Amino acid sequence: MNTENPGCLTGVARAVALVIVLPLRLLWDAFAFCMKQLWRWILAPVGRALGWLIHHLVVIPLRFLWEWVVVPVARALWWVIDLLLVTPLTWLWRWVLLPVLKGLWWVVDLLVVTPLTWLWRYVLAPVARAIGAVLAWAWDIAGQISRAVGRAIGWVLWNLIGRPLAWAYRAILTPVGHWLRAWVWRPVAAAARAVRTAAREVRIALFGGPR
Repeated sequence: MNTENPGCLTGVARAVALVIVLPLRLLWDAFAFCMKQLWRWILAPVGRALGWLIHHLVVIPLRFLWEWVVVPVARALWWVIDLLLVTPLTWLWRWVLLPVLKGLWWVVDLLVVTPLTWLWRYVLAPVARAIGAVLAWAWDIAGQISRAVGRAIGWVLWNLIGRPLAWAYRAILTPVGHWLRAWVWRPVAAAARAVRTAAREVRIALFGGPR
């Protein structure tokens, strides 16, 4: 059995890999070099030029417009609004509307709130409490009277209807029921059983069948 030298196999593998990888590495290095030169001599200068143009043509004019046009115009407008609207309305509220509202509230409190409060505290509330107490007393007394009337009606009904019915049940219906059960229902039940037995015997005698 022949055994090849591992060192020879490793050398062959490395040579094959180098043949495959070398062109790719050369292309990658060439691409990287071109991109580096492109960035250094074209993209970076163009970017700096665009930044300079944007700063001088957009940022500086907008900053100048904001600082020297927008802000002064806004301040002037606010000064006009404050002078023509905010200050007059503040003065109107402080020296006209607020005193008028305070005067109206004083009149309403004097003519409506205070009399109604006094009327409720010294007239309506005591009257309402007195009426409530009277109604509570009347409700309690009416309940006592109602319970007494109920007991009286119950006593009358018991003595007129309940007691006679109870006596009739004990003295008449119960003995009659016992007599019917002993002398009527039991003989009738015994006769019915005898008839059923005789009918079964006749059926067996005529048609046969288990006894």
